[in-house]
Amino acid sequence: MKELGKIIVNGRGEEKSVFSPDFPTVIPEENILFTSDKKKIEIDWRRNFDRMKEMADSWKELYPYQDSTKVNANVLMEYPDLPYGVWTLSDAHIGNVDTQYDLLKKHVSLIENTPNTGIITLGDDIDFGILPKLEVRFMQTMGPMGQAFTASDLMDEFNGRNPRKKQLAIAHCIGNHTHTMMQTTGILYEKFYERSKAAILPGMGQVFLKVGDQEYEIGLAHKFRGRSILNINLEPKRLMEYWYPNADMAAVGDFHKAGHETFVKGMKKRLTVRPGTYRTGTGLFEKNRGYGGGDLGGAFTLFYPDRHEMLHFDKLEEGINYLENLITVKEYKTG
Repeated sequence: MKELGKIIVNGRGEEKSVFSPDFPTVIPEENILFTSDKKKIEIDWRRNFDRMKEMADSWKELYPYQDSTKVNANVLMEYPDLPYGVWTLSDAHIGNVDTQYDLLKKHVSLIENTPNTGIITLGDDIDFGILPKLEVRFMQTMGPMGQAFTASDLMDEFNGRNPRKKQLAIAHCIGNHTHTMMQTTGILYEKFYERSKAAILPGMGQVFLKVGDQEYEIGLAHKFRGRSILNINLEPKRLMEYWYPNADMAAVGDFHKAGHETFVKGMKKRLTVRPGTYRTGTGLFEKNRGYGGGDLGGAFTLFYPDRHEMLHFDKLEEGINYLENLITVKEYKTG
């Protein structure tokens, strides 16, 4: 196609190239229709392609996701020479009758009041029980909109409205429960997170986390291929193997199992994480399908600023206690 020139397409002065067609477009007579009021309709695939692309571009402007994000934790830390701790919050299922609300409130309070800590949300923040053909839609304590606004208010706290007045959320990853809002209504649940300063990843993505002079690559997915009840870390290993081969850490949610594994691959120490869940009450849904009960969440990882090292805790309380001891020792030494 030959470029004919450029035209201004919006008020910002952005330009778009205009091309001549490969050959003069001749619309066959059978592709020309007339309505009852004699309005002419021409069916032209080139024109329809152009219209489809224009609508697609318009839709993507509203799409809030990105595939990776860079986070400089040094500007978020109260003690830049100490490790930065990340709580991987997955499968909270706010709104379900089985969610452990008291424990979830406790864990939120720990992060909001402990220096040098942040949060990654790994999906299914709310239960949003409208999954078709599943009994979970009857196990709700609040309607979908109530759940969404509850989570939105919580995310506002994670974005500065907290006792530390700090940005705590460093990344959000969507899950299958929250995505059912898109499936059933066409509304993106993540639009409720628009005020968040953290990136929103579309079910999987990367976080490049800078702590001190170290940069850590974290691969995230709410769910991934390779699930095994006998080897719960197989999913994050597959995520690391096929998508993020340079990742220091890979975390996958959804399965409601908690655990981690450290290993060396390619002369590099790696970490895989299953962050558990806060939906661990009756376990009706899981037990009915032979999954067994879920494991309580609280995955917490320390990233060191002066050496490339990670230290993981499956229980948030243990990780926070370890970090607080480091802070106490530092304050004692500095008088």
